[in-house]
Amino acid sequence: MKRFITIQQSGGSKLQLTEADMPLVVGSGADAHIRLPDGAPEAAHIGDTQGHLFIQPSQGHETPLFHNDRYLTDSAWLKSGDQIRSDRAVVKYELSGDRFNFTVTDAESRSSDKALSPPQGPPPGLDPTANDQHLPVHIDDKTVPSTAKKIALIITGFSFLLIGLAVIFVILARPLTIDITPEPDLVSISGFPLCFKVGSRYLCLPGTYTATVQKEGYRPFSGAITVDKSVENRFPVVLEKLPGILSLSVTPASGVLVYSDNLLIGTTPPNTMEIAPGSHTLKITKDRYQPFLTEIIITGEGKTQEIDAQLQPDWATISFSSVPAGATVFIDEKQSGQTPVSLELLSGDHKVSLAKELYSQSMLDIVATAGKSEMHSVKMDFLPAHLALSSKPAQAAVSIDKEYKGITPLTVILSSLTEHEIILSAPGHKSVSRTLTLKPGEEHTLGLTLKRELGTIYLTTNPSDASITINDKHYSSTQRKLSLPSQSHTLVVKSPGYKPVTRTIIPKIGFSQQISIDLSPDTATGSRKSSSTNTGNTVSPGDSIKTTAGQKLRYVQPAPFTMGASRREPGRRANERERGVIMKRPFYLSEKPVTNYQYREFNRQHSAGTAGGHTLDGDKQPVVKISWEDAVSYLNWLSLKENLQPFYIKKGKSYTPDLPLTNGYRLPTEAEWAFSGRRLNTPDRMRFPWNGVFPPRTVTGNYADESARTFLPTIINGYRDTFPVSSPVGSFPPNPGGFFDMGGNIGEWCHDYYSANTSSLQSQPDSLGPASGTHRVIRGSSWRDASITELRLSYRAYHRESRDNVGFRVARYP
Repeated sequence: MKRFITIQQSGGSKLQLTEADMPLVVGSGADAHIRLPDGAPEAAHIGDTQGHLFIQPSQGHETPLFHNDRYLTDSAWLKSGDQIRSDRAVVKYELSGDRFNFTVTDAESRSSDKALSPPQGPPPGLDPTANDQHLPVHIDDKTVPSTAKKIALIITGFSFLLIGLAVIFVILARPLTIDITPEPDLVSISGFPLCFKVGSRYLCLPGTYTATVQKEGYRPFSGAITVDKSVENRFPVVLEKLPGILSLSVTPASGVLVYSDNLLIGTTPPNTMEIAPGSHTLKITKDRYQPFLTEIIITGEGKTQEIDAQLQPDWATISFSSVPAGATVFIDEKQSGQTPVSLELLSGDHKVSLAKELYSQSMLDIVATAGKSEMHSVKMDFLPAHLALSSKPAQAAVSIDKEYKGITPLTVILSSLTEHEIILSAPGHKSVSRTLTLKPGEEHTLGLTLKRELGTIYLTTNPSDASITINDKHYSSTQRKLSLPSQSHTLVVKSPGYKPVTRTIIPKIGFSQQISIDLSPDTATGSRKSSSTNTGNTVSPGDSIKTTAGQKLRYVQPAPFTMGASRREPGRRANERERGVIMKRPFYLSEKPVTNYQYREFNRQHSAGTAGGHTLDGDKQPVVKISWEDAVSYLNWLSLKENLQPFYIKKGKSYTPDLPLTNGYRLPTEAEWAFSGRRLNTPDRMRFPWNGVFPPRTVTGNYADESARTFLPTIINGYRDTFPVSSPVGSFPPNPGGFFDMGGNIGEWCHDYYSANTSSLQSQPDSLGPASGTHRVIRGSSWRDASITELRLSYRAYHRESRDNVGFRVARYP
């Protein structure tokens, strides 16, 4: 409740105040609220506690003030009608409702220079006719008790009691200081015995009291205070500021959540809510609207602060159409309509799917931006079909649309309403093919039987009565014509007194083979190898030959030449030091690298995989992702398939040349590869796989080109060979020696162990390279290469693991 103060000065001026202006100053100073004509500038102060006024004289003042004619020495309560008097003024206090009225008037003047004259007639109670009436009547004080004396004695005794009590109180009382933050409007202490305020402190006997503290804009404090016998008692009080009132003007108006520092403080309506004083992060949210964020400092003290917030829509209009129409649209797995349809999507990421019978589900990742409209059109594909393949015999290789898929039994996914060619093949059997067109979602089962293919072998043995075993099956010694499936067979020839001979034979379809086995006596000291004649693959120097896998090998007559690069050649590396190489022994080298189709005759489960989203597994693409040992295993298999003594024998996990060297299929030596790639049929060593300088001016091979820009780190700018990964072998012109892909397409395994020091190639003619090592040599650039270093024909690389840009080609001695 608010009260008002009116002060009427003696000169006629009036002063209007409120209780917020307390305490009032009484004195003669210019800042005094109740102004006296004399005395000290600040003679006393008038204060308010719990709605009651009191006056307290200022310390050290020299102006005597009287409260209701009692000399004012300490604080005294004021009640309506009280007077405060100085020497020259009277202040009258009256309480009227909510108003305190103070009236200041001049004191009545007292003249000392007038003559005194008593009133006429005798004093009251005297007889004017009596002669002795002027004499006082004597009363014996021993016989008549004196009432005045008794009262005086009582007052004196009571005074001494009060003084004693006061002395005891002063001795036993302890000072109490209440530290209040902030400065209060009112402080009171209640309890028994009473506490007395002395200056800014209180004197209290030990005990428990109740302190009450009030200040406008703060929560009132009321709490117990214990005063003990300490020299000084201090009690801190921190007043809590009242919360502020937040008034919101928000659009939209209802259902809005209001958070202060991530704590919910209210929901509109109502639009006013309490909030603690201090700095806050204010967040205002509503479903389907963008949140409103702001920083605000709340002053508190019950004061009202306003915030104006306009919430913005948090959705985008997204339209979907499909071919064909009528597809069901699912937004974040929730069905949301059929195409064509426009939907309001909240901003952010959404998983969208379109589904229609007989069509594959289409998936979209949508990022909706508030206030932005988008349109998405989807062409839907028919559901694929499933084809389950089986064969007799099992483990047949499956090729669909000329692409290897695996071995039977096999289930594959095929595009529907499209014609597909299915081919099954197995060693010793005739391939079988079918053409199928399947319906959307159809699950089709196909079982095929492959017919055996037989080849004829004429076998002669020495001695003629030797026993013959083929795949652990015994044949008569008189049976010399054998019809066998066209696949690998193990032939064992034994005779008492002779060393047994074991051979792997592969009958060929379309023509017969003659095999002669001469057994050596146990006591013989001749050659450790039995003779074996392959009448089906006899060649003459200078001829080109063809393997049963389809590789064409060119005859090469070598000559001494210089391998490596000069120190001044741009791009040269330290391992390309020039050195003379002596080559005398002719050899055969395949025109093209081995393909996936050719390699899968040996390993039907091999897959070259993909790179940059492009397949490396085409039938005519070069085989890659094979180790050096994988390549040698294939060459040994090819040798056995043609009844050639394998060039390599297995030792541990790797292979080493058999001695004496055979004419079985093998990898080219590094010198053979360099001679065929750089020197054969050329007057000088070629620097690049093309004539000219770097970079190539025309398309001459498969290198890292513009078609591979999206996934290769380096390409030849502006060069376009149209093949982002490996190309079918022989896609570009051959080199002067008649060999394809010696530069570009793939790097190629060589026979040699790798060494940075190539002196071993100079030590002896037709060297096979270092005797040991940890890596194998790789020669030739690939579809991944684009720099001048890699594209030079003298570039030497090495590795020991398979890579997606390294394959091999076939070599052998005549």
